[in-house]
Amino acid sequence: MMQSRKKLPKTPSGEQVRPELYDPQLRWAMRRSRWFNRVRDGVSAYTVRPFEDWLFRQWLTQGSLASRVEALGLPRRSVEVHLGNNLDIVVDPAKLVCSMSLKRSFTDSRKRRTASNRFIWPGDWDLTRFDFQTSQRYRFISDIWQHRRDLDQSCAYQDFLEQLNAGKPFRSPHRGVLLNTSLRVWHYLKLYIGYMEAMALGGFDDSLGKDRLGVAIDRHGQLIKINKGLHRLAMAQVVGLETIVVRVRAVHEDWWREVTQGAQGEEALRRLVDALSECEPAQAA
Repeated sequence: MMQSRKKLPKTPSGEQVRPELYDPQLRWAMRRSRWFNRVRDGVSAYTVRPFEDWLFRQWLTQGSLASRVEALGLPRRSVEVHLGNNLDIVVDPAKLVCSMSLKRSFTDSRKRRTASNRFIWPGDWDLTRFDFQTSQRYRFISDIWQHRRDLDQSCAYQDFLEQLNAGKPFRSPHRGVLLNTSLRVWHYLKLYIGYMEAMALGGFDDSLGKDRLGVAIDRHGQLIKINKGLHRLAMAQVVGLETIVVRVRAVHEDWWREVTQGAQGEEALRRLVDALSECEPAQAA
């Protein structure tokens, strides 16, 4: 088994594929995706990120472009690197039920890309929200946990089996997953059960996953779940954890102005961090 694992390709993000979920026909799609990721990450590392950090330093040190940089929303990744764990908040996952979708809130793809790279978001994005527990991801996690002793009876198993029988098995080259047999479907669902059982026993581990479990702060200073970490949030809610750690990835422009009161640079960030302690999850729409 160890020898066969060594021969298996890695996912585009560099992780070892799971032999029970991988099929050789994914190999070329995974190579293309890995090449694309390398090019994208290289461009970001050598051009985009240095420029973002330069702009952030302009604002932080009150350079000539400081006001312009803040008006553009501040580079999110630079803010996150600078503040680190100061952007983390401990919350009760059962209360984090108000969610928003970037695609719904920013219908224009250009504005959506811009928002994903900015820390301060203007506009009415926070008014388009929904109850997270009505989402597909929550229903999926809740369903398989409910049927964890007999996964064949879960809606998820039946749905994947229908796709398989229709000749369109679920595939995810990015993760090295092709569910082209019923056994692979079972292994795939069992993997999620394993994550949830570990979470129920050991609590929430915020180091798992490629991204921190992200939230945004609306105009009233309330927490709204955003796209990052949706499965992990659903798991925490379903197994009944009392606390999880979320990271603030964006704030509404109105709330930013309210808490910073015209301050800029380090003083503005200090006021921001102080205000985070008062933020609570928003109620469902």
